[in-house]
Amino acid sequence: MLGGISLVVAVAIAVGLPAFDPPSKGSPATELAVVISAQGPVEASPDTAAAAPPPSPAEAEPELRSVSLVLEGGDTLMGVLAEAGLPSGEAYAASEGLKAMVDPRALRAGQALTLSLRTGGEEADALHLASLSLIPETDRMVVVEHQRDESFEAQAQPIEHTPRLVSAKGEIATSLYEAARDQGVPMAVLLQAYQTLNHAVDFQREIRGGDTFALGYERFDDGENGGVHPGGLVYASLGLGGRTLSFYRYTTADGYTGFFDANGRSLETSLMKTPVDGGQLSSLFGNRDHPVLGYTRMHKGLDFAAPRGAPVLAAGDGVVERRSRYGSFGNYIRVRHDGTYSTAYAHLSRYAKGIEPGDRVRQGDVIGYVGATGLATGPNLHYEVLSSEDQVNPVTLDLPPRRVLAGDELVRFRQATARLLSALVPTAAESGGRNEADTEGARAGDG
Repeated sequence: MLGGISLVVAVAIAVGLPAFDPPSKGSPATELAVVISAQGPVEASPDTAAAAPPPSPAEAEPELRSVSLVLEGGDTLMGVLAEAGLPSGEAYAASEGLKAMVDPRALRAGQALTLSLRTGGEEADALHLASLSLIPETDRMVVVEHQRDESFEAQAQPIEHTPRLVSAKGEIATSLYEAARDQGVPMAVLLQAYQTLNHAVDFQREIRGGDTFALGYERFDDGENGGVHPGGLVYASLGLGGRTLSFYRYTTADGYTGFFDANGRSLETSLMKTPVDGGQLSSLFGNRDHPVLGYTRMHKGLDFAAPRGAPVLAAGDGVVERRSRYGSFGNYIRVRHDGTYSTAYAHLSRYAKGIEPGDRVRQGDVIGYVGATGLATGPNLHYEVLSSEDQVNPVTLDLPPRRVLAGDELVRFRQATARLLSALVPTAAESGGRNEADTEGARAGDG
């Protein structure tokens, strides 16, 4: 809403009117038009007044002005367009047009928008939307333009940005989160680091004070199209006690992109360790006091506390064997991955659309959503790994890597990681923390 929007108005009035200030916080949006019209028409000289009378409103050329907005918490696209002075029907049509490229409900606080507004025509004081543009991602700008039939059509335009390689390193006192944020690591990159390292590290039990971290990631400068945006994680390393774990992003010749250790073994295994988006381990495999039944009972899986509706992911490639209500498990899915392993997912609130027995799924596909069906005290995912129909402890299971590089592929990988490290390590050490370097020729992800 305009009361909660950072509003910057850049106006170029063709008839030479003086510039005006944007409405103050909380001012009605209609004041924006009043300020313009209050200036009055430009007087004609005596020599030309009779020969060239001022044009009627219907004949006046539309005037275009640019308005830049930044969404704040609680704002909606339709809401900010309406409070910018646009008719509600026009705000709705623009929001609907954007859906072809971006879900308007997915726009978050901090999202910048640029509106091109026009005035003139039959209603001289009315504001109308000529176009709307935003950068939802680092590599494209989405432009929504007004059409002759009063609809709005969205198109994507590539953004030419300058990539930089940024490194950050430090010592962990209490958590990787605090240590990385102290070094200025963006939240989006930190989440990627957690998702990546989660395959190899138990963050709740293995991180100790005095451990170290190093991260390398991309930063994009969009120039005149916007600001500076974080890109993808390209390198992650943890020093845990007497061992160091280091992983590098790399794209193979056949198009697989993932993180690999120095020996070319992929960090991703055949099964994911945390198959829920944003879940935190809340109960381990083994005997426990059942929270509902009230007595000690063998817990044959892992429980992950997560918000209701959080996406549940297929832990590996496989075929859906069961998708149904299943006793105390509530809504339940079981996926067979090979001749040995299957995985099971319980207490789901609902199943993903189109998931049926016999369907083939890929690792990371959304198959359901966190719930509390069956015997559960609150929203959580109960996750099991079955080996030859018997539940086994997912934490201690030694699974093979998803990919192992060899031959020419391994040679290319080592060349790429050498370029990456030459850009990251020396400069990060010299700066004592963060460093930026050109990414040209230094990205392991180039393959």
